[in-house]
Amino acid sequence: MDIVQTFENFVFGMECLGCGTPGVPLDPWLCSACRAELRNLAQSAMFPGEDVCCLFPMRPLTRNLIHSLKYRTIPGMAMYLVKRSSAVRGAQVGQMLAMLSQPLYFVPVPLHRARYRERGYNQAEKIAGALASVTGGKVCRWLKRRKFVVSQTKLSREERELNVAGVFEASLPRVLPGRGTVVVVDDVYTTGATTNSCLGAFGRDFPLPLKVCTLLYEEPVTAVADFVADCRAEWDVEERRRRKP
Repeated sequence: MDIVQTFENFVFGMECLGCGTPGVPLDPWLCSACRAELRNLAQSAMFPGEDVCCLFPMRPLTRNLIHSLKYRTIPGMAMYLVKRSSAVRGAQVGQMLAMLSQPLYFVPVPLHRARYRERGYNQAEKIAGALASVTGGKVCRWLKRRKFVVSQTKLSREERELNVAGVFEASLPRVLPGRGTVVVVDDVYTTGATTNSCLGAFGRDFPLPLKVCTLLYEEPVTAVADFVADCRAEWDVEERRRRKP
């Protein structure tokens, strides 16, 4: 266990981030039961669209882990999850990615600067970095966010599309690579409104193939429950900040 992991375990009480059980051996974040559950969930990669893959389904365990990444300032969770997913070489998603035109350019969905100031990092960028590490690809910041939008989780499909319409714009190098595949990366895929808006920012004449990869897939009907969980996670963060001396 490295120094960063030791510090994070100290800060968060040495409890399993999956089930909350304290005082059990961790690896450094999950107990043996949650590790076994995560291995099983990794076999259930989702493909909600022809050009979309999601590494895990949204379940209580994976929701807790994505909240640790987004709200508990544990950026290492991105690499932890990707390395235990089927994105690794030889596994299901890894094989699919290997069949795409190489190299792979992982483009994270940009985070609004207000959110970035709160978290200190963009979770989509951490996920993109982890994917690049296990596939031999590259991280490319080829998208910019024009404005802040409200949370998507309580909106209908149509409202989601309107909410993110025109939010992103491409920020491309002067000379694009002659080959390869662009993979837009985000944390959660629900209706695809956010990632579709990102894909649209590249324009119809963009010369490289475009794909999407996210950590989790969430059924749209469960989005309201996730909104409540997200709010609770953010409230917990604010409460910890207020309690600091």
